[in-house]
Amino acid sequence: MGWPAGTTIRVPDDAYRFGEGPLTLRVTEVLSVGPFEGRLWAEVRGHQVNADGTLRPRERFASIRVDRARVIATDTPRAWAADRLGAAHQPGTADRLGTVDRLGTEQPGAAARVGSAGPAAR
Repeated sequence: MGWPAGTTIRVPDDAYRFGEGPLTLRVTEVLSVGPFEGRLWAEVRGHQVNADGTLRPRERFASIRVDRARVIATDTPRAWAADRLGAAHQPGTADRLGTVDRLGTEQPGAAARVGSAGPAAR
């Protein structure tokens, strides 16, 4: 299990505590990993990703069943640079993750992205 800061994971609603519906989370920190109820669980902090690709500003905590979480993307170096320069954090606007089409190809137009299967990530 390797979820460094910037990794975005998706977890079905029956595999994390506490919340309702599937969870898509951009991890900021893995606090601990250990057994619980016969499975491996991770306690993490991060920002929930909205359906439109924006991040919720408030960081949240979740306890996640590791074997049910799926990594959907990891930030690229370009995204980290944009974040450091503040391009994705203008006052009054949400952090935009960008979009990836059904084939996994990065679509242009956003400063910070949730990974890519395109040439920039290779």
